[in-house]
Amino acid sequence: MKLFVVRHGETVRNIVGLVQGDTESMLTEYGKLQAEQLRQKIDVNAIDYVFSSPLSRTYETAAIIVEGKLPVQVDERLNERDYGDFEGITREEFDYIGYWNYHKNLQENHGEDVQHLCMRVNSFLDDIKERYPDKQILIVTHSGVARAIHYCIMGIPEDGDMTIIDIPNCNVMEYTI
Repeated sequence: MKLFVVRHGETVRNIVGLVQGDTESMLTEYGKLQAEQLRQKIDVNAIDYVFSSPLSRTYETAAIIVEGKLPVQVDERLNERDYGDFEGITREEFDYIGYWNYHKNLQENHGEDVQHLCMRVNSFLDDIKERYPDKQILIVTHSGVARAIHYCIMGIPEDGDMTIIDIPNCNVMEYTI
C-alpha cells in the first residue's frame, strides 16, 4: 500500500502562530492556492481512496486536490490532537517539546495525550492496511496526525521526542507499507 499524507493548507491561525488543535480554523486564500498547486503535483488518477479529518480545513484541502474526481471519506481518527487548554496560544507559551514526548505523555492541560493520539492513528492505519492492502491512498490531515502517522510507521524515537519532524502546510509525505 502506498500512502500520501498531506497536511491541510494554510489557515488563519497558522498565520498568527496559534495552536489550532481540534478547533475550526478556515483556510486562507493562500491555503486554497497551496491545495490547488498540490493538485498539479499529485496524480489523482493514480489514487484509489481519499480520507480526511472531519475539520473543514482538511476536508476543503482534500476537495480542492481531488477536484471532484474521487469522494472524500471523513474519518474521525484523522482529527487533530485536542490540545485542551493550549488551544489558541502559541507554542512558546507551554512546553511544546515535552507535550510531544511519547515517553513523558503529558496530560496536564485537559487535552489528548500523545500516546492516545498514536493509538487512534494506529487504529486507522490497521484498518486501511486490512481493507486496502494494494491501493494508493491520499490522507489529508493535520500536522500532529501526520507526525503521529510518521512515527507509527517509522517507529518512535528512542528519546520519545516527536517534534524532530515538522510538516509544512500542503506538504506530502509518502510511505509504502
